Amino acid sequence: MQTLEMILTLLGGLGVFLIALKIMSENLESVAGNKLKNVFNKISSNRFAGIAVGTGVTAVIQSSSATTVMVVGFVNAGVMTLKQATAIIMGANIGTTVTAQIVALQSLPVTAFFAALACVGAFMTMLGKDKVNRAGQIVGSIGMIFVGLDVMSAAMSSFSGSETVTNVMASISNPFLLLLIGMVITAIIQSSSATTSILITMAGAGLMTLENAIFITLGINIGTCITAVLASIGATVNGKRASVIHLMFNVFGSLVFFILALCLPIDEWLQAAFPEIETQIAMFHTIFNVTTTLLLVGFIKYITKLSELIVRDKKQKPNEDGYVADRFNFVDERLLATPTIAIAQVRKEIELMAEIAKKNLDFAVGAVKTRSLDKKDKFASREEHLNFLLKELTSYIVKISTNPLTAENEREISSYYRVISDLERVGDYAENIVEYADMLIKQNASLSADAAKELDEMTADVDELYALVMRGFTDKDLSGRAEVDAVEQKIDDCKEKFELSHISRLSKGQCSADAGAVWLHLVNDLERVGDHIRNVYNSMDSYVSQKSAVVKVNATAKEV
Repeated sequence: MQTLEMILTLLGGLGVFLIALKIMSENLESVAGNKLKNVFNKISSNRFAGIAVGTGVTAVIQSSSATTVMVVGFVNAGVMTLKQATAIIMGANIGTTVTAQIVALQSLPVTAFFAALACVGAFMTMLGKDKVNRAGQIVGSIGMIFVGLDVMSAAMSSFSGSETVTNVMASISNPFLLLLIGMVITAIIQSSSATTSILITMAGAGLMTLENAIFITLGINIGTCITAVLASIGATVNGKRASVIHLMFNVFGSLVFFILALCLPIDEWLQAAFPEIETQIAMFHTIFNVTTTLLLVGFIKYITKLSELIVRDKKQKPNEDGYVADRFNFVDERLLATPTIAIAQVRKEIELMAEIAKKNLDFAVGAVKTRSLDKKDKFASREEHLNFLLKELTSYIVKISTNPLTAENEREISSYYRVISDLERVGDYAENIVEYADMLIKQNASLSADAAKELDEMTADVDELYALVMRGFTDKDLSGRAEVDAVEQKIDDCKEKFELSHISRLSKGQCSADAGAVWLHLVNDLERVGDHIRNVYNSMDSYVSQKSAVVKVNATAKEV
């Protein structure tokens, strides 16, 4: 009965620790989301900058697995090169050692002070304000981590008093078996931070020797790769290569240190340098990852080439329009763990959607003017991709919405539902206009010279509106609202004016009835297209600050 109670207490402490680690990681990712996005966007080819980014990001979000999965997603989406990814993965392995250093603090008389943060965080979450609530969850989760560690430590101490348990632990001394244990347990839990923390707690309770802990730590560093490997399933070729690089890095480092640990008294050196076994294990974890990074940083170029040999290139090439059809070109499921970055990728996908819709509109109007439907198959392919994006982007946005989001991110992601629908409607109107071109061809009819001139005028206004709106959307800038509204109003005026001039041409016999029927539908559809394009601009009202518009007005006033 006493043994069962100890086991349940240990599991309870482990549960509190894992939940606290998850809460802290998710909230830190959410809080640092915009900054993480900016950091990743500024990554250069400098390998040391990449290592610093990987280290810093992982130290912040407390999860090398999350960073690596994020990197696989970036590579998969084509916004990060393999060389950049390799450097970041190396840095992530260093950053993840911060968790072990935090856990090692339990060897100092500070556990009670840190555990009290759980209560402080709980009171902060009760205040209800978004930023304070999120900060409270972070503070509270730090406290819960130490509460969980304290409970586990108490249970481990009880186990250490059991002769049976100590004998079993002492009997496991084979280095290969210890490495395998660390690898398998980490692969199951999918968190090297959690496994290392359990290991440190066991060692602190006297259930684990430093020598055995060293070999288990090496296994932990191999087992953590399983998350990236699983994340690469279904990824592009480069996404798979990123996970292979992560695996190669950790396996190489573990093998090198495995041999060194067999030949050199590493445990004695650590004991001489650091007083407590908890600190000794944490420092070994850090030394292992830093040393492996220093050994391999000069070989990033060759590591990426080796990954290319292991994973052969079967990547689907972009079409002549510059995108791969029937799949996301920027969005990736692996980025959902970091909502802010996922939202930024959705934005890029929407910008591509707008470009595709505009290309189809241009094709449709050109078909009416020339009465030619050459390359209609490409038009149809683009329309299919618009329908794909409408369905799949909507589904992806729903998935993002289930994650913790800031108020601004919630408003932004909610606005995208309407934007996607508006852009798909532009594609639908382009389909209508292609049908008008087909009618003109079958009826051997054409627009009059005056009507063709009016069509040029109206499409020029639509082109101008599209350029203004997409520039504002891309830059998240509402300062051009007056100009956008003016051009959209001009399109509305064109519709009314051209309908009247069309009636005049019909009464004078200058336009055929067949062409006239097409003309009325055509100008009406172009006016609707203008409405949908302007809706894309207006969608930013909910999440874009008006400061940009004020700044522009003030700057203009100063010039005057």
